[in-house]
Amino acid sequence: MGVQLALVVNPRSGAGRAADEIVALLEGDDRRVEAFSIEDVDDAAASGADRLVIAGGDGSIGAAFAACARHELPLAILPAGTANDFARAMGIPPAIRAAAPTAVDPAAERRAVWGGTIDGRPFVNVASIGLGVYAAEQAAPMKSLLGPVAYGVGAAKAALRGRATRARVIVDGATVFDGDAWQVLIGASGSFGGVAQLPLSDPDTPELEAFVLPAGPRVSLLRRAWGMRHGGRRGGVEVAQGSEIVVDLDPDRQWNVDGEVLDLGDVAIHPLGPVDVLVPPGATGAPR
Repeated sequence: MGVQLALVVNPRSGAGRAADEIVALLEGDDRRVEAFSIEDVDDAAASGADRLVIAGGDGSIGAAFAACARHELPLAILPAGTANDFARAMGIPPAIRAAAPTAVDPAAERRAVWGGTIDGRPFVNVASIGLGVYAAEQAAPMKSLLGPVAYGVGAAKAALRGRATRARVIVDGATVFDGDAWQVLIGASGSFGGVAQLPLSDPDTPELEAFVLPAGPRVSLLRRAWGMRHGGRRGGVEVAQGSEIVVDLDPDRQWNVDGEVLDLGDVAIHPLGPVDVLVPPGATGAPR
């Protein structure tokens, strides 16, 4: 018997592909494809398919990742978002047609990957407060026109106009930061913004990374941002890893969770997984 695929499509993602178009791309003599909406992702994972294929952006991938974790099902990625940060971290080509051969290959390599939950909501890249929220809000109206470049424009606006946040960060019961911060980022894969990479995040392990940029002169933000493009560290940051990260905010602020702005306030963050993600042969993912 051939491979049975449960396809989940988010037509609102950046690529805007229709489900029937992707079904036609994936189907073959030895492959059967059943399509589901993003709202029915859990039904897709429980349908008896051999793997779940998600065509969407990073937010959709988070929902599919959680469903695969619950049902112990392999996950294939067809990048259809704006930045496609998780695909970059996994070494998956940033286009649906180029990623499709891995999704349908019965012998595709598998990588056991960890994500996270923030107050029960899944994410696979980064959850952040502070400048990341302002940057996401500024980038949103430009994504259809500029694509991933919109995130860079949003980040530049955030560095000029964003404000610091009072935060207390607790990792595995120990306070690692308590003060004003430009940004607090919690990383699973640690990839975000189309180019940036947190220095310690490793999706192959359950530990999450807490990365804090303490408040200070705005001129230092550009230097720090450039360092994060290469997964490196620069002076004036606090970094820690652990299995439970609690962030208390004063006052409560919104969060940017894999590109989606959410009203969460104080949160507790835990590992999610592992999930077997299908990857191309020799995929290396984001640089570390």
